[in-house]
Amino acid sequence: MLTVRRDEAVAFNAMWKPGPQAVAGMQGFGSANPALVIYLDPDSLAILPPSDPAAWPEFIRLLRQIRDSADELAVFLGKHATAEEVHGDDTGPE
Repeated sequence: MLTVRRDEAVAFNAMWKPGPQAVAGMQGFGSANPALVIYLDPDSLAILPPSDPAAWPEFIRLLRQIRDSADELAVFLGKHATAEEVHGDDTGPE
């Protein structure tokens, strides 16, 4: 487990394949610690806003990019899944 002080920046790359129970949503409605949380089944990832509200506009920009990119990927995968269903593409298991 990676533990970091809140004021430290850590760069890392990670990839997960979500399990069947994966969900995403906002946690902390009405609290001082709101976050975007992605429960990947079994792992989870929380994206927390900066502690300084002056940095929130850039964080909001990032959240909107995440939203838009997730929608773009969903549309792409939806079209691909539809094409496979129509053409009967069965490539077998990964």
